Parts: sequence; structure tokens; C-alpha cells
Amino acid sequence: MNELADSPRNDLSLVELLRFVGRHKKTLAIYLVIFTVAAAVLAFTLTPKYRSEVVVSPAEGSSGLGELGSQLGGLASLAGINIGGAGAKKSDEALEFLRSRSFTAGFIERHMLLPILFAKRWDSARNQWRDPDHAPTIAEGVKKFSKQVRQIAEDKRTGIVTVSIVWSDRVAAAEWANWLIAEADKALRDRAIGEQNRSIEYLKSEAGQTSTVEIANAISKLMETELKNAMVARTRDAYAFKVVDPAVVADPKDRDSPNKPLIVVLGAGLGFVVGVIVAAVRQRRHERR
Repeated sequence: MNELADSPRNDLSLVELLRFVGRHKKTLAIYLVIFTVAAAVLAFTLTPKYRSEVVVSPAEGSSGLGELGSQLGGLASLAGINIGGAGAKKSDEALEFLRSRSFTAGFIERHMLLPILFAKRWDSARNQWRDPDHAPTIAEGVKKFSKQVRQIAEDKRTGIVTVSIVWSDRVAAAEWANWLIAEADKALRDRAIGEQNRSIEYLKSEAGQTSTVEIANAISKLMETELKNAMVARTRDAYAFKVVDPAVVADPKDRDSPNKPLIVVLGAGLGFVVGVIVAAVRQRRHERR
């Protein structure tokens, strides 16, 4: 093959390439049309998916316990009170909790999402799995939800977090995104209130046993701070996640996928490449004969 196969470096000039295309234009056209049509059919038959996003700001900063660290650092640690760097740690822990397997599994179970996530394996008429012996597990649900449905992006500079849900049901996508933030915030709030209550009880116990005025005063300050934190946790609308922009239902035309023009272009490109390969093989066989 003079134009392609005989050149070990595949270093063809534009003229040679045009000659090759001219000789095999029918073959190239056939494969180009076939693959373009197939790509178009695929693009228009794929289930569209929609994206809903909820934007939240990082948790508020320090609880103001740093000044007591030199007085009661060890006692505060025993009481479960974090001294220093509380703001950044709280924000990081809240984000990791949102990503955690346990919270994701609980979310799937509370809203009974397994039949929705694995709709092809669910028999809605009989309200059971098509193959009960191979029903999807909660671990499979967590894996699919974490990798294909939920996306979490954090702006390291501002700390702003965007939680996205990509799903075929645009209404459900918006609901799930808002529910995720609301339920994670409530769970973290309940956890914090429980920890603060235990800390206060511990400090009360220690205050009743100490005879040192300085330690008693420091314990009193710690208790005052914990009581303030407990009050904030109970009364503040947003504890760990402050919603900046809630998720809304996407417009029917605003699809996240599939990207139909891109699929068609890729199909046409693949068809052209396959056509070139087929034409080159045919020409090589012809020259050998």
C-alpha cells in the first residue's frame, strides 16, 4: 500500500491523504453514515439524567476554649471538649460525615432507595426483587449512590461545598440533594448535643470533687462555654451546614447527560477511523494479489 501501509512512520503528506480518501470515498462514506446513525440512535435512546445542586457554607469557627487550654487541657480532653482548631476540624468532620458509608447507607434505607437505584432488578408489580437470591445489598447501593449519583465538590479557598445529585428523575434529584444536607445537619447536631451533655455531666462531677479554687473556676468557665454551645446547637437553624443555595428542580431541557451532539460527533469520528482501517486493509490485500 503506497499511501498508508508502505510508510513505516505513517508520515503521509496532505496530498497522499486526499488521494487515499478519494480512492476509498465510498467505503469511508458507508462507515461514516453507519456509525453516525448508530451514535444518533444511541444518543436519543439513552435515559436522560438531570443535575440538582445544593451549595452550603462551612461550619462556623472556634468555640472559644483556647484560653482555657493551659488551665484544664487534660480535664477538657477527658470531658470530650476540643481545645484549639475547633472550627476547621468541625468543618472537615462534617464533610467527611456527609461522605461516610454509614450516613449514606442510612439515607438509602430511610428513603427506601434500593428499588429505585436498581430499578431493572425490581418487580414493581409484585413489589419484590425479580431474583430474590441475588437482590442488591445495601453495600451495592452505597457504592452506586456514592460513585454515580452523589457528587461532592469543595472549594479549598472559600470552603464552599457543592453537593450534586445526578439522576433520571429531576424532581427526585432536587429532593435527595436537599434531604442529604438537612439529614446530615440534624445527625451532626444530635451528636454534638449528646457529647455536650456528657461533657457537662462530667464537669459537674469534677466540680463537686475538687477543692482547688483555680480548678473550680476553670471548670465553671468550661461548663459555661459548653452550655452556650449546647444552646447554639439546639436553637440555630443550621448547625454544621448553612445552605447558601438550595437545590431546585432542573428544567426538562437542562439535561446533564447524555450529550447528544458530542455522542454523534464521536460516532462520526469513530466511523471515519474504522472506514480508513477497512479501506487500508482492502487496499493491502489487493496489492498482494
